[in-house]
Amino acid sequence: MIQDLADKVWSNPLLHPLARRLQRAWIAFEIGAPQTDAPAPDDVVRLVEAAAILACSERTPHRRMAHRVATSALELHGTTSLPLDQAVRVVLARLGNFPAFATRASVRDAQPLLPFGMLAEEIAAADRRTIALGDRKVVLTDFQHELWTRLNGRRRVAVAAPTSAGKSFVLQNFLASLFVPDGPRSVLYLVPTRALITQVARSIRAEVDAAALGAKSPTVATVPIEKALHLPTRAVYVMTQERGQIMLAAHADFAPEVIVVDEAHGVADGARGVRLQAAMTDLLKRRPDAQTLFASPAVRNLDVFGRMLDLDDVDALRSREPTVTQNFVMVDVVDVERGELLVRVADASPEDPPVARVTVERRTVTRVERLTNATFALGRGAANIIYANGAAEAEDVALALAALRNDEPTDPAREELARLAAEAVHPDYALIACVRRGVAFHYSHMPTQLRLAVEGAVSRGEVEELVCTSTLLQGVNLPAKNIFLFRPEKGSTRPMQGVDFWNLAGRAGRMMREFQGNIFLIDYERWKAKPLQQPDEAEIIPAVENGICRPSDLLSVIERPRRPGADRPDPEAVFVRLLGDLRDGTLTETLTRAKASQNLTDSAISTLEHVLREASAAVNLPMSVLRRSPDISPHKQQRLYNILAIRLDRDGPASLIPPHPADDGAYELYADALQVCHRVILGLRRESKFHRFLAVLALKWMRGLPLPRIMQDQLDRNPRKERRFVVRETLELVEKQVRFQCVRLLGCYHAVLGQLLIDKGRPDLAADIPDMALFLEMGAADRTSISLMSLGVSRPVATQLARQAPSRGMDVEATLDWLASRPAAVTRLGAAARDEVNNIIGSARSSEG
Repeated sequence: MIQDLADKVWSNPLLHPLARRLQRAWIAFEIGAPQTDAPAPDDVVRLVEAAAILACSERTPHRRMAHRVATSALELHGTTSLPLDQAVRVVLARLGNFPAFATRASVRDAQPLLPFGMLAEEIAAADRRTIALGDRKVVLTDFQHELWTRLNGRRRVAVAAPTSAGKSFVLQNFLASLFVPDGPRSVLYLVPTRALITQVARSIRAEVDAAALGAKSPTVATVPIEKALHLPTRAVYVMTQERGQIMLAAHADFAPEVIVVDEAHGVADGARGVRLQAAMTDLLKRRPDAQTLFASPAVRNLDVFGRMLDLDDVDALRSREPTVTQNFVMVDVVDVERGELLVRVADASPEDPPVARVTVERRTVTRVERLTNATFALGRGAANIIYANGAAEAEDVALALAALRNDEPTDPAREELARLAAEAVHPDYALIACVRRGVAFHYSHMPTQLRLAVEGAVSRGEVEELVCTSTLLQGVNLPAKNIFLFRPEKGSTRPMQGVDFWNLAGRAGRMMREFQGNIFLIDYERWKAKPLQQPDEAEIIPAVENGICRPSDLLSVIERPRRPGADRPDPEAVFVRLLGDLRDGTLTETLTRAKASQNLTDSAISTLEHVLREASAAVNLPMSVLRRSPDISPHKQQRLYNILAIRLDRDGPASLIPPHPADDGAYELYADALQVCHRVILGLRRESKFHRFLAVLALKWMRGLPLPRIMQDQLDRNPRKERRFVVRETLELVEKQVRFQCVRLLGCYHAVLGQLLIDKGRPDLAADIPDMALFLEMGAADRTSISLMSLGVSRPVATQLARQAPSRGMDVEATLDWLASRPAAVTRLGAAARDEVNNIIGSARSSEG
């Protein structure tokens, strides 16, 4: 009955033109332009009445219009002449969007003013969606409540929902609820990038501490626990798939009972997707009944996660309704010399007038000028995200915006952030000048401590303009009121496609801060791709299956090469996976799944099986070694083994085993190890000297040298280069080469050399090989520093504290005991660092009951 009425309202020819007029008026109000075409008050009343009916509809377009109309009317007309706060509350309640009541105080406080019938309706609906979190009651959205119900029913769930749907809130509170009763409990939360580890760990730690209610809070572990140490009985592990695999290799009893895969569509992401699927396969072998959750922003075929892991009990849960409404706004530069901008609604009818014409009186020709001038003219006074194609452009846009904001007064919070940027990176870092004007940039190569500080400044409103790169697509929680885009790309010169675009657009509008957000598309007609016309959901193909369906690429790395080829981690990762399946006896199942989904021929399958069997005969290394380097060809790993065996026989083990990084004679052996890896794994020429430079840089990093010192060394080596470029280049070197490539290469070297020493009857020497991969990733080579970082202390503070600790070999428990004694080393820290440590002590101590 109500659906029939909603359909009738929707088909009224007067509704849509009036709704578009209201939308244009709201956007004009948002950008500070005159509202030349706003609906009359009587028309607004009729629109709000229609919204109250459409909110009861089952159709997503109806519900989206109801939200946009009601909230636009409130923000344009207020509550002086009409009870629009009550109307918005009714619409939100019928949409099941109860958390949005808190967006405006007038809506939050409007319940006592509602007519009795509508009050009873709201109370009944809210009661059905209310849950208890510790000692407080929370009303969820319809989607959140359904997700909560399934998680509490111990169901396996694959969920796809917009960025603003609030799935992280539900998930983290569910995990916290697991630890309310005492007893053993183990949870693994897999995140796609290191950048997310600290953010997620902090959120989970806060929720767990709030929900504990006297029970012993769990350990929140972010660093792999050493093989010699026991696993905690109550723990949440927040790790990338790489760290998760280290835990699997180090601890036979590591078998979490709950596994969360955040940004689960990453299973389609080349070598890292193969690694993610492999980690999940190994985890489920150890605990077949583990509850699993696969969370993604927009996946059409949610059944893919159960299919690829042979799980037949994964519930699919999808939400198409964000908790805020997004407006897509075209911004056309019609006069480049004067900077005249024509602003119009993206889905406007041909007869609709534009929203406004705005002139910035500045040249608007280049990419940087377009992004800068559009943001400054249309987003002033709001929280804005500007998408840049790479770190260099992010700095350029941020500096240009900062120059336009030269009238900004001095602000103590911004000065503190500028000071932190100088201490964490270097006094020449471009971020310093930007944050003093309320502008920042954010990209993956920034130190975690600084990146988190920038995110905090944005959330507190201390930074209004944030220029981001594609790291924003990888789960980083940074919504804003407005997003500005001009010909966005993901990766190197690849136009951003539909799913990534819709994922990014979903960050416009912050839940419980705004009802609506805006996505400004600058000169959209000039974009290489047209994402508005593309699907907003992705069809996921796991990277393993995608690799199998490209037989020429795969066969080229499986068929034994005469000499080492270039680094090809994606097909090489598939090779490792399939070889493991062959040896485990599960290859037929893997190929059958790929054949069913990719329509492979029997001939292709037969050829693949044949070359895999030949490869298995040629590779003598066990899978336990090969899987420790899951994106490096088994042929390359075998060749590395053979070369090291010759050197071992000729020169002895001392010539191959790198010493501890603190050893004064470490350089030559690290350079030699990198050289052989560069030749065998990366295919670099013998005359390349890059290994020597990397050995110097890697040792500085492992020895805990502060990043500003490393920066200054690089600046001194490159006096003729622009200083800003050298700083950014060095950040990239540390992240891409030291913390990724060197970790990958030396981790493989360690695994292969260890197996060689075991084969030669020297397991004692194999056990003495330093954990180079861990030292490189953490930027420290002593147990105390790593223990501090595993507690959540940032690297600069950890290395500073470790130098003053009573021992450099303390485990996590001993380190925490030392910190809790409030030693002078802590009291001598700066205010921000001292607060960081004190918060960690308080949180960790609560886990002891």
